[in-house]
Amino acid sequence: PLLEQTFGSAAGSILAIVAFLLRDGGALDGMEDWQERTFLEGCDQVLTSQETSRIFASITHEQRMRFFLKWIPSAKTNGAVCYDATSISSYAQNMPSVERGYNRDHEDLCQYNLGMFCDERTRMPLYYERYNGSLTDRSNLSCVLANAADMGLRKVKLILDGGFWSKECLQSLGKSCECFTIGMPSNLNEATNAIDQCRCQIEQYRNKLPNYHVYCMEQAVSLHGVNGRLLVYYDPYTHACLVGELSDSIARMESELSRLKRYPKSKLTRFGRYFKLTKHEKGSGFDYKVNVEKVEELCKNKGFFLLFTTDMEASATDLLYFYRAKDADEKIFGQIKNEMSGKRTRTHSEQTTEGKTFVIFLACLLRSYMFGKLQRYLSEQSTSMKKVWNQLSNVIMVECNGAKRLAKALTKKQKDILSIFGLERDILSAFK
Repeated sequence: PLLEQTFGSAAGSILAIVAFLLRDGGALDGMEDWQERTFLEGCDQVLTSQETSRIFASITHEQRMRFFLKWIPSAKTNGAVCYDATSISSYAQNMPSVERGYNRDHEDLCQYNLGMFCDERTRMPLYYERYNGSLTDRSNLSCVLANAADMGLRKVKLILDGGFWSKECLQSLGKSCECFTIGMPSNLNEATNAIDQCRCQIEQYRNKLPNYHVYCMEQAVSLHGVNGRLLVYYDPYTHACLVGELSDSIARMESELSRLKRYPKSKLTRFGRYFKLTKHEKGSGFDYKVNVEKVEELCKNKGFFLLFTTDMEASATDLLYFYRAKDADEKIFGQIKNEMSGKRTRTHSEQTTEGKTFVIFLACLLRSYMFGKLQRYLSEQSTSMKKVWNQLSNVIMVECNGAKRLAKALTKKQKDILSIFGLERDILSAFK
């Protein structure tokens, strides 16, 4: 109903494109063939590549905002809201928002950036912002928060990773959010000092978190004029794993050095971090040994991680859970790039790109909803969403003299899946 209220007669076509992105995920020029073998109620037009581009371009800014103003209050729970951003590569040459910037996929292409808000409890996407590729996430955060507030995301409990850490971000978050929790980069002086203060005492039973093999100590701090709590966590298992990985890496490099005949001028940076290299005064030979002091310095902070929060009521255990749950955004970005062919966009106008991004957002929204409903089934059956799509795609309908019927009976798996959504009876009655 919300799509129909917002987009009128175009809602059926938009939903058909969403269904194609979910089921096939390929380039939209294959949609016409897919449409010929798929029953799509409410969509009467042939969705060629040109027609889908026209639909994207027809989605206006006012329609998108009207959708979000209704969607956000209906979807947001009383829990925290996670926010993260990614880059989308583009082949467009004349789009103002497509610029050179930090490309997270390490592609030699221009890009635009995409920021996403998700509900921490339901993992449902709430709102997104598309902005210029040259803007950093930190520099644009205050604008993103202001735009989100206009859509109803006001005074939220926000969860962010350490990539947003800066004086400006912290101050902006302090003004815009009810409270926030953000990962603190461990290379900051404040972080190093906090770890040093806790190092000798943290691994005590009194500091162990319930249900986690993780320890935590807390400090009251004021950072860049923002008062809050600095939580220092320590995971002994992670420490052991990371130290082991570092030892293995050093052993491999030592083996590589033993095979070199000449002083490795081109590899000094890589080797110099862990080894002391001494070139022979005569000839091209060299000696090497592990720089024990440097390695010990690198090892001692492994397994530590820090959170800064202005939430004065949540426990250290709850905040750790909330922070780890923020991967909802990362999973959605993974769906966009890997399952919906959204890693690179081939649209060449701002209006078409805005419309396509919105439709991809709708696909993520519907997939998150379906995954939430199917989560128990997927776990019990040890199956995947792709296999669920395959099962539903094998529900075959035939039409004769204007009447539709099922070509074959529903299997048990198909019935089980449809019953989760309360659709089994509807399907059977619709295609008698």
